[in-house]
Amino acid sequence: MYKIISPSSEPSIIGVNNGVYQVELIDKKSFINKEEKQYFENFFNGKFISFIFDNFQNINLTKITELKYFPLKKAKETDFVRFSPNEMGLNFIVSQKVIDIFKQFTISDYIKIPSKIDGFNTNYYTIGFPIITDNFINFSKSKFYHLINKTEFNNLSHEEYKKISGALVKTLSIELTDNNFKSDIINLQGQGVFFQIL
Repeated sequence: MYKIISPSSEPSIIGVNNGVYQVELIDKKSFINKEEKQYFENFFNGKFISFIFDNFQNINLTKITELKYFPLKKAKETDFVRFSPNEMGLNFIVSQKVIDIFKQFTISDYIKIPSKIDGFNTNYYTIGFPIITDNFINFSKSKFYHLINKTEFNNLSHEEYKKISGALVKTLSIELTDNNFKSDIINLQGQGVFFQIL
């Protein structure tokens, strides 16, 4: 079973009140040079299929050596950091401590760009996990929650899921159709990052 994990949006934890992000890329300040900026933009504006698990293409770290983010006023230094603008293929920024914890798990290839946050002392990485589509989900064993009706759904078929899916439905936990899937962390399309609960 996999459970969703996401960075906190609580102002007392992240320090900002927007509930969305703590740091941002600034066009003319966040890249080492114009070539790295161009490579980054081309890579993340590429085809969606290159971020899908079966076709995943990792970034070339010789062409993008570091990203520099700038914190919003009052942003706190945390181990998981949300950023803006959102880029297809990237999930969040994590500290070296989180990367060290990841090493204890089985994880498929993922994007890991060395990153700095202006004024913070922690070593960070901007990360992105390959995206899996809902074809990987065993709907009859997964749990979903309707945010307006405040009801839990399980035992669904793929067709029933399609009828209720969207911004008003949160995925609580998922089971995969393939029990031999070899990654403790998955990125479910449109839902977020899930960690396997043992």
